[in-house]
Amino acid sequence: MPNINDHFEIEGPMTLDELRTLVADSTVGDWRRIRKSGPTYRDRFGPWSSPADGTLGVDHDSHVELAVYRPDIDLTIAYGMAEDQADRDLSFAWSDSFPDSKIREISLVDFFWRGSLVDRLNYVYVDGGRGILPLGDGHQGLRITGYELAVARLLSDIGDYGEFERYYSSVPFELQD
Repeated sequence: MPNINDHFEIEGPMTLDELRTLVADSTVGDWRRIRKSGPTYRDRFGPWSSPADGTLGVDHDSHVELAVYRPDIDLTIAYGMAEDQADRDLSFAWSDSFPDSKIREISLVDFFWRGSLVDRLNYVYVDGGRGILPLGDGHQGLRITGYELAVARLLSDIGDYGEFERYYSSVPFELQD
């Protein structure tokens, strides 16, 4: 039975750099998107309290999308959870080039190896959720790596968004590597 180490002829344990190379070099055909409605089992819980009335509770959030790497199901990607649970409209000057310029949240894409969280990136849904773009460092999140670009393109392909290149070329990203 093939596994990830056979695919890349890796001796010994998988490194983060090797995993990133694998993800960046993969194509949409290498991934199986879990399309059925239901829990992804990639959840976040956070306590809250209200000193005014003495109540306590727990907030819950979850990734809404999950994809499994076909050549080795030890690698999964979960995405669609907001970076934080605050309701807000974010302002990015570069998003004004889209018909719907509001960015409603910064989203997380998490990479799991054998069930353990091993990497995390940010991305945003643009143009009213019609596209996905990377969000990197620097002013307005425009400084991105080739890996961040490859992951956003992959998420766009897995999610059947289409037109990634049109959205990407509309934003003045600075590719850093």
